[in-house]
Amino acid sequence: MLSIIEKLINEHGSSAILKERLELVDDKYRALEAKLANTEKENELLRKELEDLRRQVETQKIESGFVDYKGAKFKKLPSGKFEEAVYCRNCNGGMIALESCMPFACGSCGSTASFKGGQLKSVINELNQEYT
Repeated sequence: MLSIIEKLINEHGSSAILKERLELVDDKYRALEAKLANTEKENELLRKELEDLRRQVETQKIESGFVDYKGAKFKKLPSGKFEEAVYCRNCNGGMIALESCMPFACGSCGSTASFKGGQLKSVINELNQEYT
């Protein structure tokens, strides 16, 4: 008879401990859900802020008269078109390409653009289509 009572007490104690552990797990789960919801809201706000900042940077580039494109800067003329000259994105100096098969390079700092001298007309056309 005592062993049955002892077994009953042990089972009841185990279920109480199990219930406490389940409540703890549930509390932690709810806390994680709340943290996830807050993180998702914060992430969305940061995405919007990043998008706004990117727009502001692009606007500043255009308003300054220069646009960064393919590793160089290009000057926008009052007509809205781009000047057929290439400027260094690092030091704003002029860039040259010795031959049509060589990339544009800055004589002052050595920076190079990602296009060759023979591609200048097509790069200017791309700029005019994208920014006008």
